[in-house]
Amino acid sequence: MPPVAASLQEDNRMNDAALDMDVHGTHPAAFERALRSASLDLQQIIATVAGRHLDSGRRRYSSDARLPTWRTLQTIDVQVFENRGFRARHSETVRSTFVRFEDSRLSGMDLDEPVDWRRDDDDLPAVYLLVRALVQADTADAATQD
Repeated sequence: MPPVAASLQEDNRMNDAALDMDVHGTHPAAFERALRSASLDLQQIIATVAGRHLDSGRRRYSSDARLPTWRTLQTIDVQVFENRGFRARHSETVRSTFVRFEDSRLSGMDLDEPVDWRRDDDDLPAVYLLVRALVQADTADAATQD
């Protein structure tokens, strides 16, 4: 599994209420499979959408490169979770387990400020976690190429 994918699976935060099996009446093993499938799908969609928004698709972050803003992350979050394919492939119950930007404390940030990748709050949005992993991987790649 690529390091970025492993990173999101390890760091993926979900809404605790969404995991209450009594509320949703879903068999735990089936729900776990559906959640794993949605997580992998979400990773691919985030990587694709983020590539369009970050540094014109060239996710290279040298020391003088412009870092993405909170508004960029919010835009990526909206586009990812409104993706028709993602919505069609995964039930609302499964989709609601992922923490969204608007549901986190990050939504109160100044949207035009650069993203602070050092956040380690509980319940970080899936978009924040994966885009952070992509930026860090690209930074490491750029450092080894220089």
